[in-house]
Amino acid sequence: MRTLSILLLAGLLTLLVALPLAAKVLSHADYVRSEPAAGEVLATPPAQVKVWFTQELFRREGENWLRVTGPDGARVDLDDTVVDDNDRSLLVVTLADNLPDGAYRVEWRALSADDGHPKEGEFGFAVGAAAATAPPHRRCSYRIRAPTWGRTVSETLS
Repeated sequence: MRTLSILLLAGLLTLLVALPLAAKVLSHADYVRSEPAAGEVLATPPAQVKVWFTQELFRREGENWLRVTGPDGARVDLDDTVVDDNDRSLLVVTLADNLPDGAYRVEWRALSADDGHPKEGEFGFAVGAAAATAPPHRRCSYRIRAPTWGRTVSETLS
């Protein structure tokens, strides 16, 4: 009976140690917030788009990016996405000058420093009074790439 108690206690301790580690390993860099915010309607175009994530990002060239497209579907960012030096959970991209009014789409990809898995998603914002009558995409949707499972899991946040 004593051996069984010791084994149960050892199993419980192992579980208590392993669960937090498993949660961290299985987590991904999720979208937290952005400037401009998802669904926001601005009076003037922003100079940059900033997106914050739940985890620090792994710095590997080409793995973390923001792509912004304008009302005509053409890219309007300068393809200069950087992970912020002071806050590694923040991605920043510069936008072109003199952007027209309309709806904009932001696509993102973030590579988690915690588990090494990439996650992708998108959200929208709008510029100008005319855009307020047809608000942009207000949801932030994202996709998890799971190469070890050979499939993609999709989720949508409300």
